[in-house]
Amino acid sequence: MTNKSVVFFVVLIIFLFIIGFAYFAVSCMYDIKVGTVGAEQQFRELLREMDAEAASSKFLSAEYLNKLQPMIEKNDYIAAVTIKSDTTTYFAYPTNSRYISANSITPEIAVSSPSMIVRSTNIPLNDKINTVVTAAVYLLPPHTIFKFARNSFVIILAGTLLAVIILIICSRTSKDGKTITGKKEVPSSSDFDEIDIDSAFAPKEEQEQKFEFSAPEEQTFQEKTTPDNFAAEPQQPETVQIDPLGLFSPTTGLSWESYIETRLDAELVRAASSEQDISLVYIRVLDLPHNHPAARKIADTLIKAFSFKDLIFEFGEDGYVCILQNTDLTHGLIACEKLYTELTGLLQEFDVDKKVFFGLSSRTLRLIPGIRLIKEAMQAVDKAMEDPTLPIVAFKVDAERYRKFLAEEVSKANV
Repeated sequence: MTNKSVVFFVVLIIFLFIIGFAYFAVSCMYDIKVGTVGAEQQFRELLREMDAEAASSKFLSAEYLNKLQPMIEKNDYIAAVTIKSDTTTYFAYPTNSRYISANSITPEIAVSSPSMIVRSTNIPLNDKINTVVTAAVYLLPPHTIFKFARNSFVIILAGTLLAVIILIICSRTSKDGKTITGKKEVPSSSDFDEIDIDSAFAPKEEQEQKFEFSAPEEQTFQEKTTPDNFAAEPQQPETVQIDPLGLFSPTTGLSWESYIETRLDAELVRAASSEQDISLVYIRVLDLPHNHPAARKIADTLIKAFSFKDLIFEFGEDGYVCILQNTDLTHGLIACEKLYTELTGLLQEFDVDKKVFFGLSSRTLRLIPGIRLIKEAMQAVDKAMEDPTLPIVAFKVDAERYRKFLAEEVSKANV
């Protein structure tokens, strides 16, 4: 699923949630506003039924009052009713209603909810005694509130189910595409120190590219006492000690170095076709050969961190290259910082005093071959080795300048 599709569905889900809540609120407010007429009608209907019952049973007799209770119960709009004179209360139902005051002598009906009103009328008991029928009437009865809440719930449930479906689809897409993303919050550009540097491999449009440096917390480094002559080009082994009959080296369990460029080219094509970014990490554990016991543990750590063994390669005599799918430069730096802490701790466990350097490069909307990305990562490692206090360096591309360069090239081609 593309990023545009995800954004569309997120907006749709949010819209459904808003519709659900808005439907409930607006429906309740509208019914309360127009409910006075309905409440009056229901009160008048109760009075008509009381009058009809009085024709067969004496008004306020025990038989009459017993029949009055079912009338109130079946009317959803009537919450409570009292019948009393100036001196006597003849009827109060329900007796446990919160709308009838606790005063046992002269119970009063009182409501505080805006969804209810109080209505009353006089009914003469005889020539001398006049009774008052008072009722608490719902403007918005409970069954109507339930109906609105149910409909609103259905709308919100639809949005929730849609969100779950989208999450499942994205999760499966992520697994199928072997997606690797950072787990921490994305830091701003101010979190990294930047210096200007010329790239020996960059065309004219990228001459002002930058490296980004990241120094993990609570880590200290000593200055190098001997120069390092590691070449800017990846050194191809003159002889292959073991004929790679399979995909993986028996020494480390990682993919062979000879497969890097082919696999990286294929991943770059896939990333470009799906409008995704891709990053390459070059990790160099200085002077620690691949046949060292700690190197095998390093390989296991890389597999655990990046999950996909066929995207992790041996590189040179003491290096490793990892392809990070659907990962931009910032998330790549976050992953490198976490991995740097794990690797330095691992070397301490083996009592190995070796330095670890990370070089990171990304596609960043460019259409470039795999060898170019490898050279940029190597150049970043060379830069990291110049300053041991900044062991993680990212090769940063000026994407805007690159777009302008492509536009100029297209214009020249069309002339």
